[in-house]
Amino acid sequence: MRKLGWIPADRTGPIETLRHLLEFFGVASFEALDQIDTDLCTSFRQSMAHRVNRTAVLAWLRQGEIKAQRQLTHPYDKEKFARALTGIRPLTRLPFVDALQKATALCNAAGVAVVFVPELPGTVVSGATRWLNAHKAVIQFSLRGKTDDKFWFTFFHEAAHILMHPKKGIFLELDKTVDSQEAEADRFASETLIPMTLWQLLATLEPRSARDVTQFAETYGLAPGSVVGRLQIEGKLPWSHLNRLKVKLEPLEPL
Repeated sequence: MRKLGWIPADRTGPIETLRHLLEFFGVASFEALDQIDTDLCTSFRQSMAHRVNRTAVLAWLRQGEIKAQRQLTHPYDKEKFARALTGIRPLTRLPFVDALQKATALCNAAGVAVVFVPELPGTVVSGATRWLNAHKAVIQFSLRGKTDDKFWFTFFHEAAHILMHPKKGIFLELDKTVDSQEAEADRFASETLIPMTLWQLLATLEPRSARDVTQFAETYGLAPGSVVGRLQIEGKLPWSHLNRLKVKLEPLEPL
């Protein structure tokens, strides 16, 4: 947290360190911090997986909350957000930073903040969705191990939670636990990135060379990486094939 600038870098002693930590979490005592821990953990949609440092996850979420509070957004509008998502899919073909800036602007206008927070050791988290209040939601990413196909799938998966599911609770992407809402969010992301009509065409595509995939993606306005990722997930293409068409995303903080 010091290295990332979340708390002051001075090391004047444990009392000052304690003060910095309490200020970061916005509480007056460790007892209050324990209550935040309890409240958040009972709100997680997914279980705390093994190897996860719960305190590190809380710090990561808190930094996302701080960044989201600074991001100016209009009051949440469900219909406007749905239209924004329709407009974001074509952006997936653009260079990542350009696409992200445009996507964030569309989300902000509909009441949704989009923030990036570097992961802390022990978080093992790639994304999270929650509501800061009744009028503002936040989608938070770490870019952990992300290529463009994985990022945009996660983006639309998280967006589905905002669009379709209750405002209570936190949707935290850190393990393989699946329930009906997670499955619904997966279907939404898949259908948004590659609608069923296009998938039916893609599933019959042969011989699935880099040229074939690139041409298909260009013809139908899709990102080549998303086409490769979908073919791999559906078992139509080995995981070792055509990965060069995916764009590797660096662990940057553009927002």
